[in-house]
Amino acid sequence: MIELFPNVYYVPGKNASRFPYCACLYLKGRDLRLLIDAGMGAGQVGPVKQMGVDVLLLSHSHIDHHLTKRELRGVPIWAHAAELPYVGSRERYLQATGIADSGVDLSALLDAVPGLFDYQVSRVLADGEVLDLGDLSLEVLHTPGHTPGHLAFYLPQHNFLFSADVDLTGFGPYYGHYFADLEDFIASIRRLKALGAARAATGHAGPFMGDVAQRLEAYEQVIYQRDQRVLDFLQRPRRLNDFRRSGVIYRTYIEDFGLQDFFERVHVEKHLHRLAALGRVRVEDGLWRLC
Repeated sequence: MIELFPNVYYVPGKNASRFPYCACLYLKGRDLRLLIDAGMGAGQVGPVKQMGVDVLLLSHSHIDHHLTKRELRGVPIWAHAAELPYVGSRERYLQATGIADSGVDLSALLDAVPGLFDYQVSRVLADGEVLDLGDLSLEVLHTPGHTPGHLAFYLPQHNFLFSADVDLTGFGPYYGHYFADLEDFIASIRRLKALGAARAATGHAGPFMGDVAQRLEAYEQVIYQRDQRVLDFLQRPRRLNDFRRSGVIYRTYIEDFGLQDFFERVHVEKHLHRLAALGRVRVEDGLWRLC
């Protein structure tokens, strides 16, 4: 664990906090000890267990953010109401992410972790709610886009933001799941920029001890760069399938049984509909073309 401030710890995840793991945040208040997310991996959770956890805050329902919760048996889980349909149902989770339609069987991954979907949320968190830990306070920020109920968290006393999967990675915003919303994601990034945090950490990158607004701005700009790559690719009419491995979203490709191709398709489709709403493209007989 990395102590960022007194009693505030960043907990890096296994595999450099890359999927199926994530980095987490631990806060040891006088009256309440909170862990934000539990996807660090069993080998990394030991110090947190030793210090004690009263409540697990779930930033959202993606499995890499609760992969290790079985190590914290009996700890109550709090999350946003919009995530409730997905946290306890494997079927609804696979449908909402689109994985059920991808043609890719993830049973080996999902079944390797006992109880991955066997849990309940005991308290619903609301946007703007302030949690009093005793000598620390934590503000809950509803930041949808990545998922409908995605949460970020702000410590005003340290002007510090934990933005979970508004993750400030070089890849940029991820919205390749059905229940992700591109316009909501843009609004959430802008909200976090307006917060004016001096320091930040995320579920897959950081901590960043400066330049937070600039990092959020660069992160948002990735969306518009993808818009432009879609427009450039449409110099002649294209069908959705023509975007496969076009480089519009992913710059490199791996052999993963087609899952990356599926997520690329979902990303591209969201951009096409966004650009159509802006009057930049149109579709006729399955062919997308510039307006």
